[in-house]
Amino acid sequence: MTIEEYISSGIVEGYVLGLASDEERNEFEKMCKQHPEVLAARTAFEIALEKQAMENAVAPPSFLKNKILSGLNFSSENTIAPAKVISLPAAVPAKNLSWLKYAAAACLILLAGSIYLNISLSNKNKDLQNTYNNSVAELNEVKKGMEIPSNPNVKMAAMNGMDISPKSFATVYWDTASHDVYLLANNLPAPPTDKQYQLWALLDGKPIDLGMLNYDLKQKKLLVRMKNAQDAQAFAITLEKKNRANVAVPEGDMYVMGKL
Repeated sequence: MTIEEYISSGIVEGYVLGLASDEERNEFEKMCKQHPEVLAARTAFEIALEKQAMENAVAPPSFLKNKILSGLNFSSENTIAPAKVISLPAAVPAKNLSWLKYAAAACLILLAGSIYLNISLSNKNKDLQNTYNNSVAELNEVKKGMEIPSNPNVKMAAMNGMDISPKSFATVYWDTASHDVYLLANNLPAPPTDKQYQLWALLDGKPIDLGMLNYDLKQKKLLVRMKNAQDAQAFAITLEKKNRANVAVPEGDMYVMGKL
């Protein structure tokens, strides 16, 4: 097996997601030390996981700036509220102190902007952290439900690209006891707006519908729960027209396929 084939086998995703066995983990860590391209693939997938959480950042509410400025006696146009009059000694010329008014105004504007920026960044960071924590929790729930790697009933099928899309790749995790099926869309091209991917279990040459994949490049999920499979010898993904009459029969091109 070449390094490219090793990387494409699904071991990178399995290791990062905690789905690999102890033997596979030990071997993978050795390969990372020996082959920079394996380590690079691992790093890239870890970054993809983190990016998934970071892309869901929530912008701070638009009213926050005005609320801060109003608390400092500023309007949204950064104007200054009437200042309290302070008596000055007669010996100090008033014209020499006129710059203090502008300096004070500038300082207050900078202070308001700094407070607004800090609060905005703080709220954004909290939202990002909450989103990341939620994503990790969801992933852990999926892994917990599959009982991997302690469950010997879980089988993995690495689906490689067909002639129509040789660079495509996806992975299926199938629990032969509970019949649960999870799909990892490693690398599939974005489908046209009028089409969508469909997963199939293959048994004695007969395709069995396992559901549609709602593939969105902006918010694609890394691990997707599909329909249960009672039995299977292989898995495949086709590109089908949306809303076709009979979804139980494949009509489109097969993009990836892999045997157990």
